[in-house]
Amino acid sequence: METRRLLSVYTVTNTSGDSTVAGSLPWAVLQTDYQSPGLDYIVFNIAGPGPFVIDVNATQYLTEQVVLDATTQPGYNGTPLITVRGAGNVPSVFLFASQSSGSVIRGFAISNFTANAITVFPGSDGNYIMNNWLGFYKDASNKVHLNSDLYYDTAGVGLQSNYTSIIGNTISGVYNGVILLNGDKPDGSGDVYKGNAIQYNFIGTDPTGATAASYGNQHSGVFFGAGAQGNYVGPGNVISGNAVIGVEMLSPTTAGNVVFGNLIGTNFGGTYAIPNGVGVLLASGSQGNVIGGPWGGNVISGNPRAGVALGNPDYPKATGNYVQSNIIGLNAAQTAVIPGQDSGIGMQAGVTWTNVQYNVIAGSTSNGIVLANSTSNYMANNFIGKSGYGVAFPNGAFGVAFLAGANYNWLVGNQYSTSSYGRTYVDKGAIGNYIPDLVAAAAANQAGKRSTASKS
Repeated sequence: METRRLLSVYTVTNTSGDSTVAGSLPWAVLQTDYQSPGLDYIVFNIAGPGPFVIDVNATQYLTEQVVLDATTQPGYNGTPLITVRGAGNVPSVFLFASQSSGSVIRGFAISNFTANAITVFPGSDGNYIMNNWLGFYKDASNKVHLNSDLYYDTAGVGLQSNYTSIIGNTISGVYNGVILLNGDKPDGSGDVYKGNAIQYNFIGTDPTGATAASYGNQHSGVFFGAGAQGNYVGPGNVISGNAVIGVEMLSPTTAGNVVFGNLIGTNFGGTYAIPNGVGVLLASGSQGNVIGGPWGGNVISGNPRAGVALGNPDYPKATGNYVQSNIIGLNAAQTAVIPGQDSGIGMQAGVTWTNVQYNVIAGSTSNGIVLANSTSNYMANNFIGKSGYGVAFPNGAFGVAFLAGANYNWLVGNQYSTSSYGRTYVDKGAIGNYIPDLVAAAAANQAGKRSTASKS
């Protein structure tokens, strides 16, 4: 007869961090690792109302497929009742090792780590990280404690994996919310990590997406470095309250990723600013990535330095990227400006072959689009200084500004309202640009002058 093995269920019944104590979390993890091959479950049934704190003095390594589910604790109603903290210098609280593919971590608050709340190593694919608070916890008096108050260069999730889903978490109180890279080999020969999905998370805010006060991340909400290819950020994330950048892509081998359907720099309703420094940055040669596109645009507003920045002097070059169908500078309903964003889209320092189409780019403090030292970029069919419904929300300077070195770019078929300084500025050091929009505007202006003269 066929031999079948039933999965094992281990129940955590106490808050001990000692692996030799039966019913503790470390004990349960050891059982799944060494005593029960194949898929197992770890569930919770600790007596009392909670919340409960478990202090562990070592990383909890997951070396088999396991569903580690803190939502099973009686009384759970969407807010974590089980906080797991590193005691001393614990690099990562949980670590998916190479044989743990298909595992789940759900419903925890995780803090007090020196590297990542959760680390996923190569060879562990297809995992789920769901409904956790990563980088902070609340004590019994409801006071928020941030990991960043203890340790500086940390992340909520450190990912070297394929097809892992990060869904429904709040990730605040760290340096980077989610970081995905292969170690940044300069010759581009490192591993590729693909098919990961980051969806319906609050990254940099509180668990409601209403504020970053007492929360926030110190650098980026999502960082894709070398080898991050074909991953998805969206839909449904609120990526706001990150001190430097909301979404950052920073390597020539960061390619083919899609950022869609998110709120970047605003609250959950898309009605007011919770700023990042820059909304989205594509630089250091990142290529073929899509911000928006046919999957659905983002709302990218309220970010003081720029909504979308491609290239900068410190991290030059980005090529063949797409910025399409986003609302940049307005609220989600396109009924008002979300103030404070300096420029809508900036391209500088060697940016080439960028496709900017079908966006609403309005209400910027300075220019809607600005180019400098960038070549062969294509900007068409955007609403510049107005909503997609035709309501004027002027940019503070020009609709589009071509600065020195912005050469051989195309500006075609856009719709404009009157920006403060005019539709388009072309510096004398910007050559070879194809701007029928500017020609059409001049012709319309000249026709208006003739009409006025004929009436006088």
